[in-house]
Amino acid sequence: MKFSWAQIKNFFAALKSGAKQLPRLKRRDIMRTLDLFTRKEIYTLLAVAGLAAVSGVFLFSSLAHQPAAGPHSGGEITEGLVGQPQFINPVLALTNSVDTDLSRVVYAQLLKYDENQNLTPDLAAAMPQVSADNKVYTLQLKPNLQWQDGKPLTADDVVYTIETIQNADYQSPLRPNWTRVKVEKIDDLTLRFTLREVSISFINNFAIGIMPKHIWDSLSAADFRASDNNLNPVGSGPFEISEIKKTSAGAVKSISLKPNPYYYQGRAYLDEVTFSFFTGYDELINAYQSRDISTLGFVAFDNKASLAPSDKYSQYQVTLPQYQAVFFNLQKSSVLDEKAVRQALWLTTNRDDIINQVYAGAAAPAYGPILPEALGYNSAVAASAHLSVPEAEDILDKAGWVTDPLSNIRTRAGKTLEFDLVVNGSSPLNVTAAQILQSQWLKAGIRANLVIATGPDLEQKYIRPRAFDALLFSENTGADPDPFPFWHSTQIHDPGLNLSGFSDPEADQLLTEARQTADESLRTKDYLRFQEIINDDLPAIFLVRSLYIYDVPKKLQGVDLHNMIQASERFADINKWYIAE
Repeated sequence: MKFSWAQIKNFFAALKSGAKQLPRLKRRDIMRTLDLFTRKEIYTLLAVAGLAAVSGVFLFSSLAHQPAAGPHSGGEITEGLVGQPQFINPVLALTNSVDTDLSRVVYAQLLKYDENQNLTPDLAAAMPQVSADNKVYTLQLKPNLQWQDGKPLTADDVVYTIETIQNADYQSPLRPNWTRVKVEKIDDLTLRFTLREVSISFINNFAIGIMPKHIWDSLSAADFRASDNNLNPVGSGPFEISEIKKTSAGAVKSISLKPNPYYYQGRAYLDEVTFSFFTGYDELINAYQSRDISTLGFVAFDNKASLAPSDKYSQYQVTLPQYQAVFFNLQKSSVLDEKAVRQALWLTTNRDDIINQVYAGAAAPAYGPILPEALGYNSAVAASAHLSVPEAEDILDKAGWVTDPLSNIRTRAGKTLEFDLVVNGSSPLNVTAAQILQSQWLKAGIRANLVIATGPDLEQKYIRPRAFDALLFSENTGADPDPFPFWHSTQIHDPGLNLSGFSDPEADQLLTEARQTADESLRTKDYLRFQEIINDDLPAIFLVRSLYIYDVPKKLQGVDLHNMIQASERFADINKWYIAE
């Protein structure tokens, strides 16, 4: 049936006029009015009414399918990282930031830190029960936990994880935290941890990812590191790996993850999370600026383009409980075991140069092993710090180190005042900082020869055997400032973390006493004195506290980053992230 525009126009004019009369019409008047319509006009009325009904259905359907204003499923993000994944494995991941990031997404932990750096249950049903003597911790798992392959997660998996860490053959960097701990299975959901000595900070060790025994148990220690399971892990966290893309040369280009259907908190909101890997920061920032990646985390550095504000991105800035320092090997170097040399190096170290030239000003100086706002921080140590090349030269002169007029390097009895400085070459920030230190120390006639080590070589060739004169390295102090693992004399040799080989009877006594009491006033008193001893002996030069920056699109909601123990903790609640519409 065809209708002319004139007919439709006349129809609506009549309809408008009739509508004005509707309030006064009675039922019989409506019927009489319809009798006045021609057949064509009635057909027109029915056609328009039908179109209105169909349009209403489509409008209602469209509105009904609009995403809710709050959290909802859907969407994806792509995160850019510098480096290559090697061990997506919580037992081995600690020394590689790429591995720790991926492990945090794939594996759930016994306990985890909340936004206030307080421990809360993750796989655990509740916080551990602690015995009266502070030596026995009893922990209960949540019921009905599952791995990403659907198999049950039980106490057997926890025992396997801890015993693997404790076994020296597996070379876990977490071993110092668990060497003097006995772990026992009470039943499928209950475990008991018994300490040989009291450690108030021990509870922080429960913030650890758990591995599936049924996947790894058949592997020997020799095959553990080489296993394909390190890149294709089965975890219990919110996301599982769905695809790995590699370059023609075999390097991992990207790893995509999908929601874990067995995650105990339910399905994550995001449909996909992809990690793309880059060889350097310039390449990473180019990808960020061209929108090839949507999220970017980094320690602030001299390429300020990454810091540019944008109305499309939210930027989080978090100070980590981590310091960068130069550790002097007092057990090896015949130059650095001399206190006069260490004092001269300390007096010629300009932290501001490193902060401004390496970190673009987005960092803070560090002066000791306990950081500001941590329990027992000694502000007097920071106040005593000063820069004085003339004072350094005077100290070296009195110690018999004479400047050679040709090389401008000091010598004494035919021995040159020089040493090797080992630095992690995987980070351009570390290399640049080392070059600045090299230049500063040269002003006092001290030569530092840079040794750039990368990846496993840094750990296996230098750190573990303590085969260095000096080492530029970063230490994360964790949620509790307990310096025992880093500075007690029992921790001098691997797997201990006392990198300088520092040994002092009074310091040992203070550190032991502080970690065995819950009395914060006593701990504070011990830590204040401990920092004075470190500041006097100078086994290391503490340089900077780094600021971690995380950029995400404004449409990515649910991200809550105010406090973090380490950078990977930004993913602690990734299951709650969602794309706002």
